[in-house]
Amino acid sequence: MSKILTLGLLGIILLPTLIHAQSLAEERELHQQILKNLGKDVSENYYDPKLKGIDLDASLKKASEFVAAARSVEEMTDIVARVLMQFDDSHLIFAPPERTVSVKYGWHIQMIGDKAFVTDVADDSDAKKKGIRPGDQVYMFEGFLPTRNEFQLLTYHYEVLAPQPRITAVIIKPDGRKYKVEIEAKVERESVFRPTTRDLNLRFESEFLKRTHQEFYDEMEGLSIWKIPTFEFSDIKVHKMMDRVKKASALVLDLRGNEGGLVYSLEELIAAFFEKDITIGKVHYRKETFANVLKGDGKRAYAGKLVVLIDSESASAAEIFARVVQLEKRGIVVGDHSSGQVMQARLFSHFYGLDDRIGYGFSITVADLEMKDGGRLEKVGVVPDEVILPSAKDLAMGFDPALSRAVELLGFQLSPEAAGKIFEKKK
Repeated sequence: MSKILTLGLLGIILLPTLIHAQSLAEERELHQQILKNLGKDVSENYYDPKLKGIDLDASLKKASEFVAAARSVEEMTDIVARVLMQFDDSHLIFAPPERTVSVKYGWHIQMIGDKAFVTDVADDSDAKKKGIRPGDQVYMFEGFLPTRNEFQLLTYHYEVLAPQPRITAVIIKPDGRKYKVEIEAKVERESVFRPTTRDLNLRFESEFLKRTHQEFYDEMEGLSIWKIPTFEFSDIKVHKMMDRVKKASALVLDLRGNEGGLVYSLEELIAAFFEKDITIGKVHYRKETFANVLKGDGKRAYAGKLVVLIDSESASAAEIFARVVQLEKRGIVVGDHSSGQVMQARLFSHFYGLDDRIGYGFSITVADLEMKDGGRLEKVGVVPDEVILPSAKDLAMGFDPALSRAVELLGFQLSPEAAGKIFEKKK
């Protein structure tokens, strides 16, 4: 596996851009150029040279005609995105130019089982003022019934492609009450002043540190709980973190909400749990296929008991790690069915303009992964050995039954209430 590839999108990567408001004609010209670069990047780099049987040239021609007739920037952006959506590939995604305004709905919605629930609400949001709380089921969102199969596309549209100043949802409270509510988003206009290189570097560094912050709980003798938010770390950092958890004979590795990351980081972490060499599977690139065999860490490997926690937001690298644990019978996987977004991708970035440079890009799938047992995780995901889902009441009360059960499987006791306070979000 190439060390520079990613397994997971780490959200949708928005490239830095120094833009001001453009006319619709200028936007049309921009999106026509975006379509040309899309065609070049996909045709030259997509892992399947046959492009899954899709006539990309015909799709681009039709999209170009639609862009020429589009009446808004959002419509043009959606047209470009739909060219890639027809591939039904989790890692083939359009990362549009960053907007001059940011739109925040003030809540986080997550699939739990086959239903969508609110899991977090910002204190300063209209959602909070309108009575939205963790544990509320989002029965309908903007006229759509959220399902597992459609949820990613739904969030991609309303959070990335076409954020809205207000949204309408039908909510079901934990007590069964059902009602319709309109929520005003928090819209903030970006500064008209161009950020300096130093400003951008500081921003990216801050975002990186926040995104990669590791959390540990080791207050129970013999037990360690390690929450990994993303696979973005070096071999040195893996060894330092492993040295910390090795003090315990049992470990809960919490990969819930982990959307993936770097192939290199995934391989380093897997190796840290196996003494001998281990075969992950086969990686199918555009022109060749490789067997992915990792060298184990020998006597340095962690030999204690292991439980891995996953949920519907565990994606790509997180899913591969969990599946390897299952296939090698190295531990137990607990939680919710994972997202089923497992491919390898590279980000191809582009800039438009001279003075006010507009950045955009495409995440292009460059390899497919076949696991050791011959199965694929793309569109399939990982089914936990034990499915443990929080109820609406658990979410409302801040309880964590999945972590509680993981600890119990390792021979310790931690109530769902106490488990929910370990990694409690700092408001």
